[in-house]
Amino acid sequence: MAASGLNGTSSDSLSDLREASGPRAHSEVGLYPAGIPAPGFQPKASILVVDDDHFVREGLVRLINRQPDLFCCGQADSIAATPSAVASQRPDLVLLDLQLKDGESLALIKSLKAQVPETAVLVLSQGDELLFAEKTLRAGARGYVMKQEAVDEILAAIRAVLLGRIYVSRDIAGRLLHKLLPASSAP
Repeated sequence: MAASGLNGTSSDSLSDLREASGPRAHSEVGLYPAGIPAPGFQPKASILVVDDDHFVREGLVRLINRQPDLFCCGQADSIAATPSAVASQRPDLVLLDLQLKDGESLALIKSLKAQVPETAVLVLSQGDELLFAEKTLRAGARGYVMKQEAVDEILAAIRAVLLGRIYVSRDIAGRLLHKLLPASSAP
């Protein structure tokens, strides 16, 4: 993960407004009093960041909150804390580290998909993509991206999953497709 894209100490007024207004206030910003969207209004996608490394979590929150189409609605640092955070915040996407301080989050992914099937899960991990990408997808995640990827790639993964697509690296996508193709159809 490119440190220059994630560390920063400045705070923007939009982030301060979001924090002061609560997690669901974004749905009311840009609406006329009757709840009708103002012309050109695009609601922001809400993201819950789950990582046990405080520095990484805060960097991701800042990165997300600087995007015109995204905002961080909450944070969690463990498997135990995540279900209640998801239940209270109802994020559009959970950005989830695979290895948390209280264990591996594969079972958590399955649980979240049962609890809130409309919430997408994107795994952001240092774990070997060859070992874990397919496991996380089978558990119900909609994507897997490595933490050491460029900031733009992480944002592309978030947006792809929010659009209902599955995101994995090109290498993993190729490997998964080869698994699906019968050996006799290979050139």
